[in-house]
Amino acid sequence: MIARRSLKTDAAVETTESSRNPITSFRWGWYGLALFVPFAGILTGLFLYDQDSQAIRKVGRNCLFISFLVWVVFPFLIMLVMTAFLVLAVANWFADIIPAGGD
Repeated sequence: MIARRSLKTDAAVETTESSRNPITSFRWGWYGLALFVPFAGILTGLFLYDQDSQAIRKVGRNCLFISFLVWVVFPFLIMLVMTAFLVLAVANWFADIIPAGGD
């Protein structure tokens, strides 16, 4: 009986930091905010990155990284795809204008 009680006590004492800290407990919510509202993700990331805890700083860094990807890299990739479609459309237009060589 005493051994069981000490195991329960040890398990209660060994709570992780994420279960005690509401910021790291809701980290997927912060990541979702950074994904769907990049400007809010940047502000949240900057606020969290300024905290003392290493776990909270990691959440802030990830929010900044996700917001950067969504706000800078993703539009750049969309621009590249749109440019490729434009080049293909212009090439198709030129192919339609130039007459076929064999009558």
